Amino acid sequence: MASVHFLCPQCEARLGREAGEPARACERCGAFNEVIAPGADAIIDRCAACGHDQLYFQKDFNRKTGIALVVVGAIFVPWTYGLSLLGVTILDYIVWRMVKDVIVCYRCQAVHRGYPPNPALKPFDLVVHDRHVYGAAPPGAEEGHR
Repeated sequence: MASVHFLCPQCEARLGREAGEPARACERCGAFNEVIAPGADAIIDRCAACGHDQLYFQKDFNRKTGIALVVVGAIFVPWTYGLSLLGVTILDYIVWRMVKDVIVCYRCQAVHRGYPPNPALKPFDLVVHDRHVYGAAPPGAEEGHR
């Protein structure tokens, strides 16, 4: 099901809206927001939470779980002669192939799940991210050269 997950601008509680669900107030603080998830077949080119037009895509996989898998593989290296790391690498590849992409907003970090891919979007770019977080790209960054 297509949905948008975002933070409440008042209390920063995690909120979610499924496609077609009406806007409503935050369940935690009661602040009203006008976020409505686009229809399930919409091509996302603007953030549904803040309207920003700079978005990126990434795999919909929990980073902590990925790090935990690598740590477990590394712990078993002495007993498996390194084969545990090979097993984790194979498992990572299988998960990478199975997990779908999500679309994320650079400005508010809202996550758009279940929407068709937008060919105009690119993967995460640290320079663009730094421009949003710090107001400028880091010194020496090659903006626009990729």
